[in-house]
Amino acid sequence: MLRITNTLTGEKEDFQPIHAGEVKMYVCGPTVYGLTHIGNFRPVVFFNVVRNYLERKGYKVTYVSNFTDVDDKIINKAREQKVSASEISEKYTIEFIQDVESLGLRRPDSAPKVTEFIPQIIEFIAGLVKNGSAYVADNGEVFFSVRHFKDYGKLSKKKIDDLQVGARVDPNELKRDPLDFSLWKPQKAADEPAWESPWGMGRPGWHIECSAMAMQYCGETFDIHGGGMDLIHPHHENEIAQSEGLTGKPFVRYWMHNNLLTMESEKMSKSLGNIFLTRDFVKKYSAETLKFMLLSGHYRSPIDFSEKHIKDVDAALHRIYSARLKCETFPSEGLAPGGEGSTEENKLAAFSQDFPKLWQEAMDDDFNTAKASGYVFEYVRAVNAYLDRKKFKSNEKALELCQAFVSAMKDYSSVMNVLGENSETFLRDLRLRYLEANAITEEMVLEKIAQRREARQSRDFSRADAIRDELLEKGVEVRDAGDTSTWDIVITPKS
Repeated sequence: MLRITNTLTGEKEDFQPIHAGEVKMYVCGPTVYGLTHIGNFRPVVFFNVVRNYLERKGYKVTYVSNFTDVDDKIINKAREQKVSASEISEKYTIEFIQDVESLGLRRPDSAPKVTEFIPQIIEFIAGLVKNGSAYVADNGEVFFSVRHFKDYGKLSKKKIDDLQVGARVDPNELKRDPLDFSLWKPQKAADEPAWESPWGMGRPGWHIECSAMAMQYCGETFDIHGGGMDLIHPHHENEIAQSEGLTGKPFVRYWMHNNLLTMESEKMSKSLGNIFLTRDFVKKYSAETLKFMLLSGHYRSPIDFSEKHIKDVDAALHRIYSARLKCETFPSEGLAPGGEGSTEENKLAAFSQDFPKLWQEAMDDDFNTAKASGYVFEYVRAVNAYLDRKKFKSNEKALELCQAFVSAMKDYSSVMNVLGENSETFLRDLRLRYLEANAITEEMVLEKIAQRREARQSRDFSRADAIRDELLEKGVEVRDAGDTSTWDIVITPKS
């Protein structure tokens, strides 16, 4: 049974969709006024996994994520660049889609834009005005009356009276209450995007947009609403108030919020200037590194970005892909019949049977990707313990176990969106990246290994050891097997 931590109740609950076999899910998307940073992509990566896993469990999933393409930030950017707001929003919508595709992620089933939903938004606001949940100010701005919605604060666990403390109303504002929020904003300048409405030319407020789009695709009450925890208040709180204020029905059954990606314990944001653009990260490291990092912790826990964390992630990917390549290239001919019956073989055989159940149990427990990854590492350790023993000899059972591992990783990848790269290509790119970081080339490594081989052949073992140590200082480990030597990178040196 899948269990989800519901922000609304604060409890981990059994997941029961409204309609058997179907799940409707809405996740707040980007405001398109600039390039995305890696913190923006934590919900994108995670909720893609949620969608995949729900489908794995047999649900027909409707996955919706929007584009906010009209906003003060977009207007300000357009003024700075002396272009129209639509040019800015269209440009960065395309850029965002390119970032999604660079990570090998599936696009949502629907990706509505606010500007495509103005009639529905106006109708929604009109309904709130009609039933007394909203009011029209003298300048044509429409506000939602927070105190009209008695359950305001139920998502964030904030009380209206507590929110009132310290709240202020600017003398020029026409709010009846400082907590009220804007549903429709009057046009203030000719270069602002605006549409005709019963209240004059203007545009929607931020919160109303998501309510209108979510209801259009998912219904008045739907299963899952997701986003970053920074959206709980006021955005999602206001979504609930205006949606339930209109329909009188529960808006969302399960609210899911991922925690933040931080940099030195501070939220990563454009305003703080501590951002790492997604495309820059992928260019410097890899898409796999980013996705694996964003899934390395439970979605409700913060992840702190650091170079050390990146090295830890790369080291983990190196171990996994190396084990998979070892299994993919295991010889299929000239094998001894059967198996050897060793302890290592028996442990690997047992774990290969248990692995699918184990990682899916972890996912059933509130989408615990960190625990699921732990089982991958356990599987890799079992594979290496079996194949790397000195007494190991190739046999038919070993081939069977190697094929099972490769198949299991492919199945895992289909849900998690990681570990799906070509093993040889990924490892080669990773090695070259770390060689470059240590100011060394593959040609230099091969030349040093050739020199070391000559030293060993002439029995100059001190020279051979010195070359080995020199390479190790540069992050390259030489491994001898008889008269031949191979090499690999050392990402996190053993202490």
